[in-house]
Amino acid sequence: MAEDNVKQSSSSLSNSSNSNATAAQHILLSPDGYYTYLQIPKQPIAHKSLLSEKGSGKQSTDSAIDKSKIEKNYRRLSLKLHPDRPGGDAETFRMLERAKCVLMSDKLRKEYDLLGLDLEEEEHHADGDQDGNDDGEDEKKADGGASSSPDSVMSHMASATVAGILQLAVRTAMMAFVSLFITRFKYVTIPAVLFLLYTAFQINKARSSSSTDSSLITKFDVSSPMIIATGLMLMYYGRRTPAASDESSDNHHFWTWTFWCGEALVMAMFALNTIAGKENSALRPSLPLGIGFYVISTLICLWIRGKAWRYATLLGLEMGLALMAVMIFPIMEMILEEIMNEKLKKVGDKVRLYAKVMEERYQVTSGNGGVGIKSNDGLKQNSQVELD
Repeated sequence: MAEDNVKQSSSSLSNSSNSNATAAQHILLSPDGYYTYLQIPKQPIAHKSLLSEKGSGKQSTDSAIDKSKIEKNYRRLSLKLHPDRPGGDAETFRMLERAKCVLMSDKLRKEYDLLGLDLEEEEHHADGDQDGNDDGEDEKKADGGASSSPDSVMSHMASATVAGILQLAVRTAMMAFVSLFITRFKYVTIPAVLFLLYTAFQINKARSSSSTDSSLITKFDVSSPMIIATGLMLMYYGRRTPAASDESSDNHHFWTWTFWCGEALVMAMFALNTIAGKENSALRPSLPLGIGFYVISTLICLWIRGKAWRYATLLGLEMGLALMAVMIFPIMEMILEEIMNEKLKKVGDKVRLYAKVMEERYQVTSGNGGVGIKSNDGLKQNSQVELD
């Protein structure tokens, strides 16, 4: 008899623990359940324009929420739900940790308030010394989790656009240096050409070596320095070819078709080398692509004609485009975020309304003698009893 009583008592305790864990999970997964279970009053969402918030450099944080109360209620509930304690449950304890993390983080709480649900719930592994952490460390951990979320698509587009424009500006500056300085003086042009030819020889030697994978070094890698050297020589001799000058007989504005061909050739090779340096690029150096770049380069060089002020104008336009991209993309991102927040708020209102209707139906079913579950009001009372 004594053994039967012990078994019945342990079975009753286990069923009670499972019932409490199920009730806690139900309320945590319900709309605004993090607030309900931790007994934190939810503040109404103040409608503020994201453009005014971000433009002023201030975050939209809710200063009315009592983070010390969140910490206090969390610690009381964690003592009962910890899996190492009698009646504890690992899954419920993990959800409680996540609820505390969301409410302590201004960013995560703002996203949670819009929809009422935690769409970015992740496994929250506690460290061995978590109980010894102070409030500042817990808040820092929560904010760190919020800041580690992946960037938006618009941010990636902005970064890629600005990076591309800046690379174009760097190539323009390099081209201006080659055109205005290197090819103007014999004692600079000849060493530059010899260095490029020596580089091509070393690359070809490495490609022919049996110890090097031939697939890593292509024919383009060998021919690229040689073609650039050819372009430098054409630009150098083009400056010294006795021909009619362009708009002036001044040597600084001297321009010939030979110089034009060499300048376009070097510019096209700079562009191809930039593509070849990107491992994830879908474009690879090829003859048709090289011809296309050369045609575009000839049109650009036909306007530049080796003049410093035109290089400066082109570089200024590129920097202006980069500045416009830096200014426009954040504004577009804020507008899209504002639209998405409005959509999420409407969806959140519908989710809360649907949950309320379902609770009323469960109450009616339970009142008619059917099988039902506790409403959030009953679960809230249970949570209040646990805290008291």
